[in-house]
Amino acid sequence: MSLKKKITAIGLSATVSLLSVSSMAKSINPKELKQTLSQKGDIEGIQELPVENLMLVKTKSGQTYFVSKNGRFVFQGQLIDTWFRRTIDELSEARNAHRVPLEKMGVKLDELATLSFGNQDIPKQATIFVDPNCGYCHALFNKIQQSPEKYNVDFVLTAMLGSQSLLESKRLNCAVDKSKAVIDLMNKTKLATEMREDCDAKAVQKAPIVMGLLEARGTPFLVREDGLTFNGLPSDFDAWLEME
Repeated sequence: MSLKKKITAIGLSATVSLLSVSSMAKSINPKELKQTLSQKGDIEGIQELPVENLMLVKTKSGQTYFVSKNGRFVFQGQLIDTWFRRTIDELSEARNAHRVPLEKMGVKLDELATLSFGNQDIPKQATIFVDPNCGYCHALFNKIQQSPEKYNVDFVLTAMLGSQSLLESKRLNCAVDKSKAVIDLMNKTKLATEMREDCDAKAVQKAPIVMGLLEARGTPFLVREDGLTFNGLPSDFDAWLEME
């Protein structure tokens, strides 16, 4: 299925009944939520879902609830992931819902403004959505550049920080010499001067759409090859690449 069709077809289907369990307005952590829901039975586990402010709660008796993050509302019923055509009613399924391989979504990197970096002789590790003017992105660039032989990643240019980011993303995407373009991206230099005449802005404009589908909240936004996502700068990038 094409990316355009994915965008128009994506939805979240749920059959629900709504119960009020708390009047708390602030967000509570899973431990507090577990105590709040103890009246529903012994809790086996709680897993946040890739839906804003929604968590799956599984009781030891086998019941499943979908709970708002502030603990106020409990949804009972069936939650269907329409991207992958599967029902989510187990803790393991909720954890796996955070894994969204771009290939399975129909996202083609050659249709986005993509620059590759690192050791092409090792398997690709991640696709990272970046803004040329993003400070956290440059902190990640600095980390990766220290040992380029350890990494094989793709950077997807996206303009999240205004008109200057858009202009720079277009320039980098349209550069004839991609090796110079990736150096410019990571070091804020201007080595790439020769531009392709047939280049337009469409590839740069597609990246925010993909990020919206993935519920990314800003840059950097990382998508590991197995689909595990991370929004922001990991405290330990190497550990994130290796985590189960």
